[in-house]
Amino acid sequence: MKMFVALLALLAVVSAEVHQFNIGYRPNLRQRLAAQGKLAEYEKERNELLAKKSLQLASSSSPIIDYEDMAYMVQISLGTPAQNFVLFIDSGSSNLWVPDITCAGGKDATCGSYCKSTPYDACLTFCQEECCTKTVAGAKVLATTDACQSKHRFNASLSSSYVTNGQKFDMTYNTGEVKGFFGVDTFCFTNTTVCATGQVFGQATTIGEAFGKQPEDGIIGLGWPALAVNQQTPPLFNLMNQGKLDQPYFVVYLAQIGPTSQINGGAFTVGGLDTTHCDSNVDWVPLSTNTFWQFKLAGVSSGSYSQSPTSGWQAAADTAASFIGAPKSVVTSLAKVVGATYVPGTGAFFMDCDAVVPDIVFTINGKTYNMPSTSFVVSAGPGPCMFAFYELTAGGFYPAWMLGPPFMRAYCHTHDMKNGRLGLSKVL
Repeated sequence: MKMFVALLALLAVVSAEVHQFNIGYRPNLRQRLAAQGKLAEYEKERNELLAKKSLQLASSSSPIIDYEDMAYMVQISLGTPAQNFVLFIDSGSSNLWVPDITCAGGKDATCGSYCKSTPYDACLTFCQEECCTKTVAGAKVLATTDACQSKHRFNASLSSSYVTNGQKFDMTYNTGEVKGFFGVDTFCFTNTTVCATGQVFGQATTIGEAFGKQPEDGIIGLGWPALAVNQQTPPLFNLMNQGKLDQPYFVVYLAQIGPTSQINGGAFTVGGLDTTHCDSNVDWVPLSTNTFWQFKLAGVSSGSYSQSPTSGWQAAADTAASFIGAPKSVVTSLAKVVGATYVPGTGAFFMDCDAVVPDIVFTINGKTYNMPSTSFVVSAGPGPCMFAFYELTAGGFYPAWMLGPPFMRAYCHTHDMKNGRLGLSKVL
């Protein structure tokens, strides 16, 4: 009997795995528009739309990071046999959703300029095949005026493992609504054995028109279950609960990037540490709450500027916030130190790409973390670079800071789903 129990324990260990796969990168919408000289025009139209929707947004549970800000993605599959999707990774939300086969989106008749400007091989990852071209002629116009048409859509009738759920969902972003219903099926990271059975996910039947401007299919939330709409268990937590991970970790490593799309924008490791890209010395930071990956930020400094509030700030690590969101006074002060100028109408700060500027230093859990200019001076094509900070207006439930990819490009983030802590380690 003891031998049998020991054998079962051994099999359980063997079945748990550590896997690593690529994170795709494509400059976010604002970066692409800045490179095209269209950012001011877009911001004007966007602000006019938001003004019309202000009452609706005020009464909604709008995510703190908008869909248009997102830039990093992974490939996943749902169902049996597998149906593949490209999803933004978002550690600031906790739901998984993809367009349903019945999805009827907004009016967007083209594949989008991102498909035209993206190299063919990368385009096949980010866009539907009919949107990709090896010639300079550009992406063609789709036959239908449906924003969903340019995305991969889930067809439940093709999956033998699909189970209905019955619950509906409605999530509001600044760029529009996502409505649909929940279903249950097998979830996997594409072309791996990292799979969770019985995964609840959203099947979007309606998506806002603006979602057609981003080629990705949907979002995979990496936040805690308490943050999820209808308290659904996120995929990574399901993998842990089902004993599919060697350790209760997932690690995000983001590579230094340029102004173009990259199939390899970093690495996503599940079930253990990333020993390839990250230093073995991990500083563990306790979380303030198990909703966002949220912790206390004690202070920030750069050059002659320093700010350390008595109670510090609440900050959240978020893969979806392409830039770093911070209180207005802090952003203005940091911009002055590095020589960045706010350009009215664009909603963004710009600076000399070759400027020699001091590091921005964060104090977290009694230790300092230096973020070099290579992380926060971001190319947006010809012309000046973008200063990777934005003014974050948050209150109540939301943290005052969103420490996005610029900080992650300097420090790997190890997320401990069992012990409620975040590990920071230098990128090798």
